[in-house]
Amino acid sequence: MTTPSTVLPTGEGLQRHRAKAAAQQDAVVTAAAPRAVVACPGAGKTRTIVNRHCATPRNQPIGRAITSFTKVAAAQIRARAHELGRPDLLQHPHAIMTLDGFFWRFLVRPFLPPPEDANRPPFRRLESWRNAPRQLRQIDYLPDPTNPRQRHTFDLAEFQFRYPGQLAAPIATLTGRARSEGGRRHLSDEQIATVCRLAEQQRTRLANDYRLFTGEETRRAADRNLANHAHLLGQTLPARFSELIVDEAQDCSDVDVNLLLAIQELGLPTLVIADPDQAIYGFRSPGPPAINRLLDHMSTVELTGNWRSSSTVCRLAATMRADPRRRTPDTALADHHDAELPIHLIPLDGGKELSTFDDVATRAGIPPTRRLVLAHAAATLPGVGADPRRPPANPTSALAWAVAMLRQAAPDQRTRALAEQILQAGLVRYWMPDADYIAATDRHNTYGIDPYHLRRLAAHALDELPDLSLPAGEWCAAARRILSTLRPSPDSATPAGTTLTCPPGKSTKTAASLAGVPTTAVAEQTVRTDTVHQVKGEEADAVLMLLPDDGRTNHLLTTWTADAITAPAGAGPAPHEAAEALRVLYVAVTRARRLAALALPAQHITAIAQFLTSRHVPTNVTT
Repeated sequence: MTTPSTVLPTGEGLQRHRAKAAAQQDAVVTAAAPRAVVACPGAGKTRTIVNRHCATPRNQPIGRAITSFTKVAAAQIRARAHELGRPDLLQHPHAIMTLDGFFWRFLVRPFLPPPEDANRPPFRRLESWRNAPRQLRQIDYLPDPTNPRQRHTFDLAEFQFRYPGQLAAPIATLTGRARSEGGRRHLSDEQIATVCRLAEQQRTRLANDYRLFTGEETRRAADRNLANHAHLLGQTLPARFSELIVDEAQDCSDVDVNLLLAIQELGLPTLVIADPDQAIYGFRSPGPPAINRLLDHMSTVELTGNWRSSSTVCRLAATMRADPRRRTPDTALADHHDAELPIHLIPLDGGKELSTFDDVATRAGIPPTRRLVLAHAAATLPGVGADPRRPPANPTSALAWAVAMLRQAAPDQRTRALAEQILQAGLVRYWMPDADYIAATDRHNTYGIDPYHLRRLAAHALDELPDLSLPAGEWCAAARRILSTLRPSPDSATPAGTTLTCPPGKSTKTAASLAGVPTTAVAEQTVRTDTVHQVKGEEADAVLMLLPDDGRTNHLLTTWTADAITAPAGAGPAPHEAAEALRVLYVAVTRARRLAALALPAQHITAIAQFLTSRHVPTNVTT
């Protein structure tokens, strides 16, 4: 079943639409803060932010702070400013960094107490607990003290933490694959609760004794300082910056919104750029997206021109928006805006849906490297049983994982950054047995390791380490020989060596099995598979979203076709959970440039096809 496509503007009509979108971007460039910008996917907001920044005259005594939630986004802004020939805008008094970095540098670090003991470590901010020294973030749990072979090792980075109150201790939860993989599935809920209490204690210990802060600790300290030092901050912040720009502001938690509102009250105007329908981090703030509360305090301008997706994809995305006022489809502006590719609805069929998607994409002339297969949860993705982006706890297995990720055709940016960290840490650990207790930022002071030299050594190791199809025992022996030639510091004596041993019982299996990935995925990964949360901000010509036959999918599809973000009668997730699941679906389909497809339970196909047809979305049921 195929619905007819819609007649779309071409030629002069397309140029008028593009001129209107450019005028919207110009309005953002000149708008006075405080202001909120609601931007559709593919609106060119990074370019607009940089154009606003580049409109700043040279040699100004007051700068601008530009923040986002990832280093990748901040790097894109810096690169764009360089392209436009304005490197001065990347220097003092301006600041381009993550929002966490802004809170730390300007709201927390100035008020940290001086070290009362030279032997105590300095305060450090971590991007995540994955950046903490390995031994400090490792948690060992022994259900039966008389049987050490039942030991379970957890990583602090596997837990989700939340603070229920300003002065309350963190509460840890362990869900998904981190809860059930390997022998952990045999642990009772009571035993997992005990592990979570251990994680809470360890996190508090790392913050108090080792002075390691992640985003949560940073925000708590920033909140206290805004309350206790409001007069001083009201003088220093507006004197340093003319405004604070927050990109991807839909990712703000309730605490972030409180901090931003308090900063505005101090006299520093804020310009936030957000798409409320891309708020998919509900674990930070359960309930409606926190950004809605921030938008209520600001006048709003919109960016509705989509330079990424075809008109068909724009029409599909519009049906998923929570606010009925925003269900007018975005204006497709790309050269392929009129691509005559319908939305494909593919019934789940034991994996055959993947072949069907490949056939559809091939007929559309889209190569495998320009395709994405996505899911809400990693468990739904085809291929390996374990989450391929999460490194194993064993250091040797983690090293093999890092090699596997870095040798893939197109690992996502977050995974690549983590793999590079682990490869460098493995090299240092091989030479310095106590390295697992030292933060990466302290390697230079402790061992005299130059970070740029270490990066070059890691790149050399990646080239020289053997193929992961080798038996793990042989791979480890070869890895020891190679790492023994890569001295990270002139003071390095004899490598420890014992830190790179094959896990017991694994020597005859492939090294790829240590990493938890299939050998074929190491050699080449033509069609990338990933969770929606990992591809936010990215795009592909063709996207397939997998919707498994489970309660969440049933409730999601019912909510979507009911045309309201309310929970249907009967059992099911809370309304805000169904609303977030729909936002995850929205983020997935808006990654698509030309072709979007949904693989879903067969019993829902007819209802979804009828719903999309009623919304004038060209649709094809593909079997």
